[in-house]
Amino acid sequence: MSRYAWMSAALCAQADPDEWLDNLAGGGSRAAKRICGHCPVRDACTAHATALEQHDGASLRGIWGGHSQKQRRQTRQTAA
Repeated sequence: MSRYAWMSAALCAQADPDEWLDNLAGGGSRAAKRICGHCPVRDACTAHATALEQHDGASLRGIWGGHSQKQRRQTRQTAA
């Protein structure tokens, strides 16, 4: 089984990709967070984003697991 197999069950795969860009004027983050709130793989998505950010040392853009780039950064700073 692929380590990315969870992505096939992600609700974001069935929606407009622009919804996950939290830096657009008017932002799509509210709609993305609403979709993430019902997603069966939200925890796996959050863990994936966290692992990528820890590995690369850079912040991912957009909404991952219902959290914006700013929210993930604040969570990392609080945990440190």
